[in-house]
Amino acid sequence: MAAEPVGSQPAMYHATPAAPRPSTLTSLPPLAAMTLSRAAFGPAPGDIEDFNARGSTDIARLTSWVDEQLDPQSIDDSDLEARLANPAFRTLGKSLTRLWTEHYRPENITWEERVRPAYEVLHATMTRAIYSRRQLQEVMVDFWHNHFNVYGYETPNACVWVHYDRNVIRPYTLGNFRQMLEANARSTAMLYYLDNVESSDEGPNENYARELLELHTLGAENYLGIMPQWDVPVDGQGRPIGYVDGDVLEVARCFTGWTVANGHWSDPNDPDTGEFYYRDFWHDRFQKYVLGEFIPADQAALRDGLRVLDKLCEHPGTARHICRKLCRRLVSDNPPESLVESAAAVFHDNWQAPDQIRQVLRHILLSAEFRNTWGAKMKRPFETLMSTMRVCGAEITLHPDDDDSRTLSWLMEKTGHHPFSWIPPDGFPDTRTTWQGSTPMIMTWRIINWLMRITDDNGSYKLDVLTQTLNAPELADPASHTPRNLARFWFRRALGYEPDAAQIARAAEMLTRSDSYDGTPWALDQAIDLSRDEWPHYWQSGLRTLVALILMSPDFLQR
Repeated sequence: MAAEPVGSQPAMYHATPAAPRPSTLTSLPPLAAMTLSRAAFGPAPGDIEDFNARGSTDIARLTSWVDEQLDPQSIDDSDLEARLANPAFRTLGKSLTRLWTEHYRPENITWEERVRPAYEVLHATMTRAIYSRRQLQEVMVDFWHNHFNVYGYETPNACVWVHYDRNVIRPYTLGNFRQMLEANARSTAMLYYLDNVESSDEGPNENYARELLELHTLGAENYLGIMPQWDVPVDGQGRPIGYVDGDVLEVARCFTGWTVANGHWSDPNDPDTGEFYYRDFWHDRFQKYVLGEFIPADQAALRDGLRVLDKLCEHPGTARHICRKLCRRLVSDNPPESLVESAAAVFHDNWQAPDQIRQVLRHILLSAEFRNTWGAKMKRPFETLMSTMRVCGAEITLHPDDDDSRTLSWLMEKTGHHPFSWIPPDGFPDTRTTWQGSTPMIMTWRIINWLMRITDDNGSYKLDVLTQTLNAPELADPASHTPRNLARFWFRRALGYEPDAAQIARAAEMLTRSDSYDGTPWALDQAIDLSRDEWPHYWQSGLRTLVALILMSPDFLQR
């Protein structure tokens, strides 16, 4: 099935939210399950065992796992690298200038080739989420893409999307926020997305300035409206406690002339490379007043904007805003204020440290709040689907030239959670009320059913749950292949723990219905023959249905 282009925002945002369906678990699950569901895209086969072998206590095991994940270069990811070396990925290694000149500038290329870099990054992102052993890094790449949201499927952003992902987001994911912020301010994709590419002294564009303050740094929680700048209260260090509309305009003036080398008619020296370009004669050179500080006139090139970035990154309001979002992603929709404040203190105290974000993440992930919170988050569709493929040991090759890959991309659009396709600058919502509506849940369930049934050219299932079942040591004896045992095994595989007995029995009943054609009831503890998949015993099809049912359960959707 050919992939359809990304269009307008999905109808899911107008759906009436369904009532939350609680997990059947009455106590906290094992820490391994909690950690791999929230700080990773779910457990792949062997991940739970690896986590539990890391020490004699929960704290020791968690500390070992977190410290390893925060040092991703120490983790062998050669399997992932081999997958990304697939020759179908033709743009991932291209420089920004090559992306610009080969995908944006030509007039005689197809639309598919023009936007190919965006779709290659999409499929590489899914491949990384499924197969990378550097799971925390991938979770945080997803987080920062949402924090610095850019709609990726229109030109020229789609043409240079490889650069935005590879050079702007990934190098700073666990590093320093100030460096990441400047990389975004200079990035071709962000400059076009928020219109700063056209901002000059004759007409300062406020779009980037407003989102820089409202979304990227201080946050709407620190917006004080239209009061005069000089009336804003200050904190104990003499800093304004928030920002006002006057600051937005002054920040916009600071970033005039920050643009892209795009061959603009006004500048005969413009090299038209697609790279960041400072057009000096577009810059507003007069004095400015930002967050309580006068910025002198006629400063050196870029100096006004760079000073603004420093002021924002050293402001405690930025620390609280960023850390609230991090705690919301990793702990709960409404994280404890005590954790937000303690994480913000780490963020603020280390705002110039090269490992600032690592220190903040370590603080959050090793906190008592992280260890003792469960069921306060719900997986979004992308997370559910990546978890599904990890749990099932998927053997799937994703790239833009593959029919099943294009179908998966097209189907994901229907869930409302298709990477890089959120149009407003605030990024995908990260609260359960958004995603428990009927449209995202039903479409996600349909994709799970589809994944269970797709095969490769040789007819082998890409999610081969039968082979994994037959190879499980605890199911080596065919006499153990009862519906109850099979349900118990797949619950443990999917969740990292067993729910209550009633939940296991309800799921197991689905498998007994594979024998309903001849009217003979099948007991939950009666062995079945998994070699059969024909009338009247469709046991293999029933097993795939059982696993799909578990992956649609409220327990699996928790994070």
